[in-house]
Amino acid sequence: MITTSPATDLDHDLARLARMVRAAPRVLDALSSWTGFPLHTQQATDTVTDVLGHTDAPLLDLPPGTPVLRRTTRLIGAQTSPLLVAATVTELVAEPALRLNLSARRALRDGGKLVEDLLDGLHRATYLVTRLEPARFDEGTAPVLISRAVLSAAGRPVALTTETIRRQLLTRRSPDVLPHYAARLPIPTAAAR
Repeated sequence: MITTSPATDLDHDLARLARMVRAAPRVLDALSSWTGFPLHTQQATDTVTDVLGHTDAPLLDLPPGTPVLRRTTRLIGAQTSPLLVAATVTELVAEPALRLNLSARRALRDGGKLVEDLLDGLHRATYLVTRLEPARFDEGTAPVLISRAVLSAAGRPVALTTETIRRQLLTRRSPDVLPHYAARLPIPTAAAR
């Protein structure tokens, strides 16, 4: 059963969801846990070759202007009606740093799955989570949370991700029992909210 949260609880729910996304080893796991049902990936745009800007280049330990793959994937709940677009994930992937074989490169360029689903052993380190005001947005696909993370393989950064989480995910059912990385964190008091 899917329920919606009352408007007064949206700030509290957004804080809980932000903690989950910040601490999760994979963003897809955190969001699937929040909804209570699995989310599926869907390619949102074609994979294109882009160049690193001055702000992103140091995060991948590469010089500005280095070619990278830009991939955009949507996380959707296929069994819900209407379609639940939980989040959009944009990835900048330093393909040469991964040293992939031909079949893995094809899978990376096809863009139907997240990089962390395609490759084993990636470490996700979230370095920025921005909470937006949920009260300012209408129901639907407006963003309420933007998370940025670095994916590393064998200690070397190989991809940057920007995860834009939509309001319709926030207002959907959250499970009664949250995973250990969100359940044991302190809950802000009413005065701190």
